[in-house]
Amino acid sequence: MFVVWFRMYEGDRESRWPRKVFTDERVEQRWDEPKAAGIWFLEHLRDLRPARRVDGKFPQRVDAMWDTWLLFDRSATWKDVPDGLVSWGYPIMANREQLQEDLESLMGPRR
Repeated sequence: MFVVWFRMYEGDRESRWPRKVFTDERVEQRWDEPKAAGIWFLEHLRDLRPARRVDGKFPQRVDAMWDTWLLFDRSATWKDVPDGLVSWGYPIMANREQLQEDLESLMGPRR
């Protein structure tokens, strides 16, 4: 699992990054000061499959996609755009049940 953090609010900064939110050793976390990941995914939002209906402006700040989860299967590869996308959603907390359901469909229920 990869978690990418970057500055979206005035108080966000790498020195205050909540590294201990994810404690599982399989989680890789990175700070992305230029928001490269969020900008790329926002620009390629309509290329994501499975697609989600997107009306007009993405309902977040317009410079980067953030507070979003993207779940890929183990065989996913990346060429021009990533393939193997199982599901994605935003904001994370409002859609956590869907994320949990999709994770369990791939990995089985938590023990």
